[in-house]
Amino acid sequence: MTEALSREIGKQLEKLKQSILSHNEKGDIYGLFSHHILAGSAEWREEWDVLCDEDWVDKRFDEKNAYSISSLGYSLHNLSSESSKSFTKAFDLLMQRDPFKGPHVSFAFQPVTMIGLILGVKAVTATGWITKASTWLSSIIEKRLSSSGLTKYQVLLYSYARFLLDGSPQDISMESKGLSIEEFSLLEYALRRKFFRDNRQQNTSVEIRGNLIEQIIKSGISGDVDEKAAIIWVAVSESVSTDIGSYLRSPHYVSAILSRFEAAMKRWRYDSDKLKNPIRWPIVSEREVQDILYLVLRSYFDDLIDEEATPKFGHKFHKPDFAIPSLRLLIEVKYAYQKDDFKKLEQEIMVDTKAYLSNTQDYDRILVFIYDESSSVQEHGITKKDLKKLKEIEDVIIVSRPSQIIKGGVS
Repeated sequence: MTEALSREIGKQLEKLKQSILSHNEKGDIYGLFSHHILAGSAEWREEWDVLCDEDWVDKRFDEKNAYSISSLGYSLHNLSSESSKSFTKAFDLLMQRDPFKGPHVSFAFQPVTMIGLILGVKAVTATGWITKASTWLSSIIEKRLSSSGLTKYQVLLYSYARFLLDGSPQDISMESKGLSIEEFSLLEYALRRKFFRDNRQQNTSVEIRGNLIEQIIKSGISGDVDEKAAIIWVAVSESVSTDIGSYLRSPHYVSAILSRFEAAMKRWRYDSDKLKNPIRWPIVSEREVQDILYLVLRSYFDDLIDEEATPKFGHKFHKPDFAIPSLRLLIEVKYAYQKDDFKKLEQEIMVDTKAYLSNTQDYDRILVFIYDESSSVQEHGITKKDLKKLKEIEDVIIVSRPSQIIKGGVS
């Protein structure tokens, strides 16, 4: 179990590493941000060729370009006093500009660029000049944070920039529900290092790490992650080393396993009529789906209980399909024959959820698995959204019938 999970996470981390290294060249703003984030990681010490050197300053530095000034800022701690003078001269010119004038591609709208400017200012030794430059940068950050239309990731990144500027832990108020993988990663990265402080204590470390590991297993990594790759890499790496045991003992892991159902069904046997003795494994009712899920889940969880052995709940004879006592989790399986079944199934699940959990102290969450024979994918999102409004619902996994199986399971 641990080996399979480690292999999958390792594969995703390697994708992230390749994305990070694609920006590993002198002056690349994304590469410099990655270097900043990963500076404490021993694994990366021999990898970098991204910091600007004196030759770069002589030949490529453009004092009128904010991104070039930011690149120098990221590298300034490693350079001579002459380079520091070049940075302050260029920064003085930058402060004469209106940072919000023009298209939304200027440096004020790019927190990664702002961070390079902040690091450069902090590396300068002239105290009076630092105060003036810091005040100017602070006004830009505050204006951005008070504006509308920012994504949660941008809010977190500007908050991190403000921490770098004033050194004070940033109070954040952000529910973890519905966050993207880069948002979970930045939240985990900053909370772990006490750069952020969650006064409302909405986000426990275990919850954030569990969600992060779940997302990297279920969602994977796209190629277009740029500076986000470093944040995700370090947060996932640290979460795995800290909390993989807790994750393996959590309902998140069940959800991650069952979310792979559709991909795994590629090899479900359903031969064509062209074969002399075709072998077909039809799926025509809820019972067959239960059988498949038992084979999958029993391979992972020794304490899995199926319907035959689960206790009766209240006066109703119907019982949940599976239970995993160690996770305090019930699993309910449903079969949708046609599009119109979804509304009926939603009502059944809502009623069953209340009935099951009000009559037991051994379980407190339910995971719902729906097999859609009709492949009515337009209904999936609505059903998931409605059911997940119930606080008792751990997750809702909806899968469609494999394309090789004839509808109804018969020729």
